[in-house]
Amino acid sequence: MSLEEATVSNMWEIAAIVGILERKGLCTKQDLYGIITEFRNNNPRARIPETAFPEPYVLLTADAHIYSWR
Repeated sequence: MSLEEATVSNMWEIAAIVGILERKGLCTKQDLYGIITEFRNNNPRARIPETAFPEPYVLLTADAHIYSWR
């Protein structure tokens, strides 16, 4: 299994777990986004670098950046 295949597999497994948690009413996606944001703020190595997404993938609004992966 390649690194890309493993990454995609992990992504789908995480998506399935999130779906189960939502269906059971244990949390919402917004709860999970908050936890992930807090984790990234507390762990500098977990932050996504600004250069991770090339310019065409960044959509700009008047006040904020909206990334296509969110």
